[in-house]
Amino acid sequence: MFKLNRTLPALGAATLLATLVSSPASAAGAAGAGGGGDAAFSAGKARHAGSAACKEMTVNGGFELPKLGAKQDWYQFDEDDVQAWRTDDPAGKIEIWGGGNGVPARFGKQFAELNATGSGNSVYQDIKTKPNTKIYWSFWIRARDTSGGKDVDATQIHFGRTPRNSGSVNGVGSTFAYSNSAGDVQWKRLYGWYKTGAGQTMTRVTLTAVESASTDEGYGNLVDGLTIVENKNCI
Repeated sequence: MFKLNRTLPALGAATLLATLVSSPASAAGAAGAGGGGDAAFSAGKARHAGSAACKEMTVNGGFELPKLGAKQDWYQFDEDDVQAWRTDDPAGKIEIWGGGNGVPARFGKQFAELNATGSGNSVYQDIKTKPNTKIYWSFWIRARDTSGGKDVDATQIHFGRTPRNSGSVNGVGSTFAYSNSAGDVQWKRLYGWYKTGAGQTMTRVTLTAVESASTDEGYGNLVDGLTIVENKNCI
């Protein structure tokens, strides 16, 4: 599995467009590319939101379900109760936050913390894909504030074939992984593309807590707004 533990520079609007239109093989792997920054994202998303060609391939990518109670800032749900998502957390929990704890959601009202009851945890879901086809992805990361100084967490996205026995978080064959780090002050966007392999009708996308600033298990790696589409103009 590829790991990149240094922070990459944010990309400007022109570079973002070039990345999505024709991105070269990056150090992360020949199957796709990734980057940081959010230039032109909001405008492009709004422009194409109503298009039938912009069909979202993920389910519950913003962790809006299940809904937190009116007085809940966060809650650790059993993975079976979180639509579309699974986890390798030791207790089988997925932790969802609302706007409390001093961190507003990047989209909607809720988001997830990857480390629920353990450290280095992942959440993942299987999506339907077409073989030999590029898909374009985007999601947002943020570190959890756990100290008086600046905290930095590193988070990874991974694509691969859905394991036949569903016994492993990481796919096999035609895999791609990309990681980047973010501070605890604001959300940071990661984006790129991934090309499926021959016969790959199901793809597992995984979000993993690679590194967390906190030494306490169950702390760190906030994620929100995962979106995956087939049309590069929709992202």
